[in-house]
Amino acid sequence: MYRLGIYCIVLCGLLACQPATKQAQETKSLLERAEIPYVKGELREVIAAKPSPDFDDQKWFTNDHCFITDKEGKLHWFGINNPFPPKGKQLYRYHPYLGHATSTAPTESWRREEFALDESKGTEYVGAPYVVWHEESQRYAMVVEVWPNVRRLEIYWSDDLYNWEPSGTYILPDKLWISTRDPHIMKGDDGKYWIHVVSTGNKGVKQSQVLRIRTKDFVNFEDPETILGINDNTWATLMESPFVVKHNDLWYLFFTYAHRRYAETVVVVSEDPNHFDYEKNTLTTMFGHAAEIFEYKGKTYYTTCGPEDKHYANGHGVSMNELGWLKQ
Repeated sequence: MYRLGIYCIVLCGLLACQPATKQAQETKSLLERAEIPYVKGELREVIAAKPSPDFDDQKWFTNDHCFITDKEGKLHWFGINNPFPPKGKQLYRYHPYLGHATSTAPTESWRREEFALDESKGTEYVGAPYVVWHEESQRYAMVVEVWPNVRRLEIYWSDDLYNWEPSGTYILPDKLWISTRDPHIMKGDDGKYWIHVVSTGNKGVKQSQVLRIRTKDFVNFEDPETILGINDNTWATLMESPFVVKHNDLWYLFFTYAHRRYAETVVVVSEDPNHFDYEKNTLTTMFGHAAEIFEYKGKTYYTTCGPEDKHYANGHGVSMNELGWLKQ
């Protein structure tokens, strides 16, 4: 009887603890429930800035970039890839080339392809690109910065990722601003393509902002929605390179806070993909500029690039390694 009484006390104690434990789990804050992204090991340069040794002795750099896997399973990289400006040209304005490389082993070997876009004899400017497969037209769509007279976001199309044709379609030129840049694209839960960009001044609010622009066809675009805002300035966005990831029912917004730290990527977590709170739900910061996250052959990778600084040692190419998620 004595032992039975002890067992009953222990069992009752366990049963009493169960609701409390479940309740404790349910009342965990968003930051406590979130998983923390981290790089598995060191970031190693995998794509050199200079396209080949045949180019002149000028230093080259990479910057904003993206990755996409083609129908045959080959991985493609597209990114800003230029020599530092010759005399008389301005840094950040002299961007004549959009680089292209391919691989089937992303941390080991990349093959250089011909430039995806070459504006060396034209506007001398190609900015941050992002490429997706457009299911509805069975073509690849690229959103890329161009500079015909002022900065614009233009749509290019391709059947094979090697040959690109401009559409002449600009994204809401009457509603977006010169500082709008650095597109990221994903297929949303609503079946539309979500284009994320950094900007300032949406709906008259002067702050650094991440905007979402929805489209189905890359011809017609919905009005910009602000999904994150930081009250840090009144004249231009200080953020760069937004990237949204859904992971285990939570949403993670990565962006570079480049004008505070050029190689600082901030991660903000949310339960709602339409709203991210920088003040309350900043989860972590990571080393990286214009960071990208992509899946390839069952693994997740994290990348960084640049900077556009010829005096910066050993840091002009694209570096990457596997990305992990740390459970708290």
